[in-house]
Amino acid sequence: MEITIEEFSELLDNKYIIVEAFREHSKASEKYIDVTFVQKDGYTWKGSIPYFYRRTGLFIETANDLVDYLNEIYPHFTKNEIEKFQATEKKRWNDEMSGKKTTKGFFDKLLDLDWNSVKYDLPNNPNWARRIQDIKEFGYTLATDTRRTVKGKYETDTHILLVPLPKGGVTGYEVMSPAFKAKAIAVMESINVYEFSKANKHGLLPDHKFPEIRWDEETRAENPDEMPEKEIKEKFQLVDNQRNQQKREVCRKCFQTGKRGTLYGINFFYQGNENWPDDIPKVGKDAEKGCVGCGWYDIQKWRESLNQFIEENK
Repeated sequence: MEITIEEFSELLDNKYIIVEAFREHSKASEKYIDVTFVQKDGYTWKGSIPYFYRRTGLFIETANDLVDYLNEIYPHFTKNEIEKFQATEKKRWNDEMSGKKTTKGFFDKLLDLDWNSVKYDLPNNPNWARRIQDIKEFGYTLATDTRRTVKGKYETDTHILLVPLPKGGVTGYEVMSPAFKAKAIAVMESINVYEFSKANKHGLLPDHKFPEIRWDEETRAENPDEMPEKEIKEKFQLVDNQRNQQKREVCRKCFQTGKRGTLYGINFFYQGNENWPDDIPKVGKDAEKGCVGCGWYDIQKWRESLNQFIEENK
């Protein structure tokens, strides 16, 4: 968003919303605006508001849209609304989420709605990032500051803030039951498409061809156990966890840079080239058209197309 804080504040024209900075958490492809909401009774809330946040399908790209969004959410930051949010979510986690003890420990601390240091404030857990991701997938809005000064110390640390906005719903990006996973693996004959082999059947994952980072609220996926075999083959491919993580990183870089990834280091695309098409949106259902032709999107089709290209150009 090419606009200065001064220009944005002038455009916002709201003395009750004080804008301090724009920030970006590049690894998670999240963007924030640091603000202070001042209510007419003097109550204030200070923190970071995500405006590019795929877990709740929020993708604001213009200053005018961000102005509208800040004005829209402003009423959620009164003392009464914040206390209501805390009471509601405390009850929800005690009644419905008590089985998720590890993640609950993180959520309980974050419910103080303050910036919490990963090292000093949150529960001591080497896999803390997984717990934070879980909370996001339950529909909550979290802000991250990777270089925030720790209170009372001369050092910085990653801090997490729970933003008291309405919960987006316990959906996550992919809802995949054990039964569906087993069915998908069977339908695709336990073939690791990256290795083109059945040699190692353990640890295979149904990988959604259309990457999650480009989904929006309308394209979140639920995968019913009764999904037809044809649809499974159209939507998924089998890879192991290592390749699944590698693909996520490739797709994240593509999302951020507009440069599509290569498979095995081979600069071949069966449709288009390395550049994300200018006429294709970055997110949403139509964004899938921009993935077509990339090796990571459909590894088997890419392999077949490359072999055909080699055969025709001998």
